[in-house]
Amino acid sequence: MKLELILKEGESKFSQHNIENPRLNIGIIIEEVTGIRRLSLPLHFHKEISSEQISQIRSMIKRRCQNEPLQYILGYTEFYGFKFKVRPDVLIPRPETEYLIERIQDNITNPQRILDIGTGSGAIAITLKKLFPDAEVLALDISPEALKVAQENAILNNVEITFIQADIYTEEIGKFDLLVSNPPYVTEEEYAQLPSEVKHFEPIQALVGSESGLFFYRKILELASSILNHPGAIFFEIGEHQAQDIKKIASSHNLNQLEIIQDLAGKDRIIYVKTK
Repeated sequence: MKLELILKEGESKFSQHNIENPRLNIGIIIEEVTGIRRLSLPLHFHKEISSEQISQIRSMIKRRCQNEPLQYILGYTEFYGFKFKVRPDVLIPRPETEYLIERIQDNITNPQRILDIGTGSGAIAITLKKLFPDAEVLALDISPEALKVAQENAILNNVEITFIQADIYTEEIGKFDLLVSNPPYVTEEEYAQLPSEVKHFEPIQALVGSESGLFFYRKILELASSILNHPGAIFFEIGEHQAQDIKKIASSHNLNQLEIIQDLAGKDRIIYVKTK
């Protein structure tokens, strides 16, 4: 079968199943299987694709038509220019979280110790280690499966991270100059409205937070005095309607140097807390 025909087949099936950007999806799949760069596919339309490659492509098309995220089908994604393995044990890193990294870069200089709470795939911790190579970076997650993926990603990206299976924080790991977390913050009501490819494939425990999505913010801010050096900083990714509630929680713990940062869409997305 010629490349052009399998491309049209995939594009047609994706359109029938209401997959957004069908041409992009099939182009990425063909590139993954054949090694032909997606942007140069038109130059190879008459190239014959092997039966083995056709079988692989069709298997991927079938999975994508069932709304499985493309990142899980490929087994990896890119985050901040780095490659990360992803499996259904971990949340797929989002572009919004890249914006969190950018804001940390804008505001923090030479942190000596960094703690990432709820590391998942390790994307935040590993990226920060790349950006601050002299820092000691520790990353916590309650899920042993997630930590296994994160450890594989640290090896893949050639960085040393200390991974710890824990929920929030234990005193024996000491204090930090920078605390960062993208915790589960989706409410149960919001979760019910999420697309099926999120609800049916990504881990619910990495998405939904109790107490209207505020549980982890509350716990981390309660522990801030035990966690942070002075001066120190906390960066959270947040839900777009949570900023004022989190600000009140921070204020109740005398954390009043707080900035709410909006994303490129103008939505509240990041909380930056400073300690003197």
